[in-house]
Amino acid sequence: MAKVKIDKFGRILIPKEIRSSLGIREDTELEMEVKDEKILIRLKDYNLEKKVEELMSYLKNNAPKPFVSDEEAGEKWYSAEFSMRKIGLKE
Repeated sequence: MAKVKIDKFGRILIPKEIRSSLGIREDTELEMEVKDEKILIRLKDYNLEKKVEELMSYLKNNAPKPFVSDEEAGEKWYSAEFSMRKIGLKE
């Protein structure tokens, strides 16, 4: 565990050993969050973002049709178009 201080501008210096071991260089993006009175800092996961984008693209192009006909959809089921808008996959 490394001890660090916050400077007068609110900046934290990550020790060189930690930066080197994680491959953190200038302009590396990190994510921060507060959890149970702790500050968590982690490398931004571009692979996860890429997977989410791929999943959204797949869902936009391959969303399942409603399990009922168009006539029945108005009575008890939401239409595919309404459902896609509701979850943010269609404008």
